[in-house]
Amino acid sequence: MTTILRIAQRMGIAACLLCATSAFAQGSDRTGKWDIFFETLWVDSQTVDSDNGSKAEIDGDLGWGFGFGYNFNEHWGLDFTFNWLEADYNATVTRDGGGASQNISGTMESSTFGMNAIYYFMPKAFTPYVTGGIGGTWIDTNIPDGLAVPVCWWDPWWGYYCAPTYPTKSDTYFSYNVGAGVRWDSPGSLFLRGQVIQQWIDVGGGVGTHDSLQFRFDIGTRF
Repeated sequence: MTTILRIAQRMGIAACLLCATSAFAQGSDRTGKWDIFFETLWVDSQTVDSDNGSKAEIDGDLGWGFGFGYNFNEHWGLDFTFNWLEADYNATVTRDGGGASQNISGTMESSTFGMNAIYYFMPKAFTPYVTGGIGGTWIDTNIPDGLAVPVCWWDPWWGYYCAPTYPTKSDTYFSYNVGAGVRWDSPGSLFLRGQVIQQWIDVGGGVGTHDSLQFRFDIGTRF
């Protein structure tokens, strides 16, 4: 029985190696085709340091997005992407002129629209690649930065309803990134990509340029 199991294991390993060899050998048909894809994004936890000892500890969290792109040839492509993320944070706020600091917590929202150039190393269905791009990142800290403003609307349950809302600190900043990953094109139209990205956001002020590590997985179709 043990001998049979060993033979089965070796046959399974051989089959996996054969499939991997076939994937590496398979040519690509990307040239002149468009890509449409859905992406899931994990942004690692991070610390944002600012002036006078103030800082924020932002939890890692999962985001999502979508995009489209065009493959000029087997090596070069251009993508346009949009992604969105919510992440919880704990912040330390320091007082002007000294005094005890204050701890607050909340949920930050962010979204990025970007344009990215891609270089695929091999004209094969399975190939590593590098990428880099620029974009704009919108961030809303959900921290009030003004007086309450009355807002009224028609509610399906309560009818005409009014309540105060607070404007929050939000803005759009210039961002840029570099990354590396691998892509696999199926014999049909499906393709998969996985990549690691380092993103920088030019926040300015006490924060300056903030960076984050991201892991992204794409599933899409080419046509």
